Amino acid sequence: MGAQQVPAPRFLARRHAAAAYRFAAAFARTTLAVSDTLHLWMDRYRQRRALGKMSDHLLKDLGLSRSDAGREVGKRFWEG
Repeated sequence: MGAQQVPAPRFLARRHAAAAYRFAAAFARTTLAVSDTLHLWMDRYRQRRALGKMSDHLLKDLGLSRSDAGREVGKRFWEG
């Protein structure tokens, strides 16, 4: 008598389930953010390579000079 009671197993199960759900949700958000960033970087890389291979005529159609294209192509994939 006077000893503390241990919480019921159902309470612990709900508590751990809620913590697991929060962890899973945070993990999913982080994974999606990383995936989105990697896709953005890959798109930039491909677009800049394509821009570097364009002829002066195509660049002119886009309203860019060869030096404009050169500046863009010279950027690293993580630079916006």
